[in-house]
Amino acid sequence: MIPWYKSSFGHEYLKLYAHRDENEAQADIEAIIELIAPPRDKPLLDLGCGAGRHLTALYRLGFRSLTGLDLSEELLQVAQERLTAAGAKNVKLLCCDMRFLPYKEHFASVLSLFTSFGYFARDAENAAVLHAVYRALQLRGKFLIDYINREYLLANLVQEEEKILAGEQVKIARQLTADHRRIEKTMFITTAAGIEKKFHESVRLYTPAEIEAMLKSAGFTSVCRYGSLRGERFTSQSARLIVVAETCPRPGPGKGK
Repeated sequence: MIPWYKSSFGHEYLKLYAHRDENEAQADIEAIIELIAPPRDKPLLDLGCGAGRHLTALYRLGFRSLTGLDLSEELLQVAQERLTAAGAKNVKLLCCDMRFLPYKEHFASVLSLFTSFGYFARDAENAAVLHAVYRALQLRGKFLIDYINREYLLANLVQEEEKILAGEQVKIARQLTADHRRIEKTMFITTAAGIEKKFHESVRLYTPAEIEAMLKSAGFTSVCRYGSLRGERFTSQSARLIVVAETCPRPGPGKGK
């Protein structure tokens, strides 16, 4: 069976999230600049870059050593078209599984935005993403994760809703797994021709403490939590969980583990 994250991210996916536009992406990046001050002249990776909204915003705000990575060739094609239209040059787009980043000590900053973490079925696979990011970061590099606040979601879960998106009817059903460890989201699009298409998402619901432990196990030292990209204090009522982790000096020969 093909994993959901290999089949759901295509052109139809963009219709489901058409309200997530470039203005929102620009505001996100401006907030991130204030929060973690990523250096504009050093390499930055957008991990799970999708259709390139945030990459385009980064370029417009002066970042010139950008890489976007995604597993969807369709979304990367859209990203390239968007970047070209914005006049962005020399932005590298890579179709790759985020567990196997082909970089070592290369990036000063890595961003994981719009819940791009927790896709894999096993915890070890999700942990492999964090280990791969740690290896890919330079000394004192920063990793920002924009993620679901599990406690907020459990208290505010909307199980069913209907919308009109991009002129098409969309039905959305959400449910927790029996152990409350994953949120499952199924979306049905009915086109103008009456054809129904189905999409599925499944994301692991880690607690803040679990993510912090996973990051430290991967090698990160400093780990901070926020309730938004604007740096608001994290509470159980925060809609989002923003985690910022920093790499530490890597031990050399004779300096221990």
